[in-house]
Amino acid sequence: MNNNTPQSVGYTKIYDYDPDLSSHPMPPHLHAVPDTANNRLDGYLLRFERLLNVTFRSLMILAGLGLALLMFTQVVLRYLLNSPFSGIEEASILLAVWIYFLGMGYATREREHIHGGIVSLVVKDPYKVKLIRFIGSITCMLAAILFGYFACKYALKEIDKGRVSINLRWPRGIWSASMIVGFAMMVGYFLLETINEWRDIRRMKRSQKGA
Repeated sequence: MNNNTPQSVGYTKIYDYDPDLSSHPMPPHLHAVPDTANNRLDGYLLRFERLLNVTFRSLMILAGLGLALLMFTQVVLRYLLNSPFSGIEEASILLAVWIYFLGMGYATREREHIHGGIVSLVVKDPYKVKLIRFIGSITCMLAAILFGYFACKYALKEIDKGRVSINLRWPRGIWSASMIVGFAMMVGYFLLETINEWRDIRRMKRSQKGA
């Protein structure tokens, strides 16, 4: 084999300490969303998830474009026309927080959130590594539920009291609702990830017994 042949960028090794995380795209069992459906219910859920994914990605793209346009408009108003409008800054913050929380959920879907590989350095048994990852996914899901509870509690309080922004007089619940959506995405994708990893553990256990 020619060693001078360049490797595909899609399979560039990044995490050399963890074999499963070294290749991109990562193995299907490490993704929150499985590649194939095991039954009819899985098929419905996957199609629904794909619809949500397209919706959320479209919202992030539109929000990002809108934020760029607003910032450009504010620069023109402030430095060329010497007539800045503070309402644009409120709208920019609105789009920014929605991008942030939607991105938080999307990073969970793609498993691009921060994680370490010390488990693979200490534990060499693949089955135990998968089991530890499964426990880690459950822990992350519980943490997302906890933080999401307090975020939703605050957001619902803002919505219930009918608070409005200073300049645009828009309901502050529009800003706060981004937290509800973001944490709901995180919990949902961590749940899918947990189910996917549990199925992978069961498959490995059956294959070990068959061997």
